[in-house]
Amino acid sequence: MEDKLFQEKFDRAWMYKKERKYTEAIELYVDLYRQLIKDAFEYLGGANGTFTEDKSKVGEYLKGDNLACTILNNIGVIFAEVGDKKSAKKYFKESIKYKPDGIEYENPKIGLRELKK
Repeated sequence: MEDKLFQEKFDRAWMYKKERKYTEAIELYVDLYRQLIKDAFEYLGGANGTFTEDKSKVGEYLKGDNLACTILNNIGVIFAEVGDKKSAKKYFKESIKYKPDGIEYENPKIGLRELKK
């Protein structure tokens, strides 16, 4: 996906969240996350049919920058705001899993701590 279009969708999802249009926000975030996974498969050779599914390689690709962890954290935040602690916990943990090494991003850990209160 073109970077500009990706950023526009990301910004629109954030605005929906701020406006409490949670369904619309989650739909956009999930769409963006799926696009990242598709990009990973294409990057790893999936576009020409030679890629065999290797979740660790996809995970490495997703850890290449902070997009996946940010998107997953934002989904977790929405679920926390609507009171779905189980789903929020799931997305916060996924966010932590895809946090790039060497990047300070404590938001999902903070989210998990807040859920325990």
